[in-house]
Amino acid sequence: MARYFFHTLDGECVRDELGEELAGDDAAREEALVVFGELLQHCGHKFWHSGTFSVIATNEQREVVIALTAQASTDLPDDDRASALVG
Repeated sequence: MARYFFHTLDGECVRDELGEELAGDDAAREEALVVFGELLQHCGHKFWHSGTFSVIATNEQREVVIALTAQASTDLPDDDRASALVG
């Protein structure tokens, strides 16, 4: 078991000082998705004001295991297929 930390950026930088013991990097990636979804669900109002929201999972050596970012915008993604969705 290793300790992983789930830091957030949502207009503020919040460092996870406690972390969580998990089986490995794959488990940390899965937990990052859970944390990401739960925080957006319960703290989404911050997301609309900052425009971006991130969860950054690191291991005990402070190496990034995964960084998840969502961006809110009224602009379409830079992908030709996106215009077909609204046009």
